[in-house]
Amino acid sequence: MTEQSSQKVYLFNCDETYNLDIVERFLLEVDEKHGLDISTEKFNFRLNSMAELCENTIPRLQIDVATFVVHAHESRLSINEENAGIGYAKIYKALLEATG
Repeated sequence: MTEQSSQKVYLFNCDETYNLDIVERFLLEVDEKHGLDISTEKFNFRLNSMAELCENTIPRLQIDVATFVVHAHESRLSINEENAGIGYAKIYKALLEATG
């Protein structure tokens, strides 16, 4: 049996859109079932503080996996398009860079 390293999972929630306790419980159940050694940390933030989060907080974190909850009231989310640089694309790109 190989030894597994712990996995740090960060849960990001903009404007408390969703109850992250549900996601956290799910991850802990997966951890218990599969022995993944998962630890979680939740970040609730306001939309107006997203730039600070992306520029200063996320780059300092050791992130293995990230879950990001967004408002779904938009006609489309262009978070992974090459030219996207506004809205939620900023946090998507910061998390993508932090997780490799």
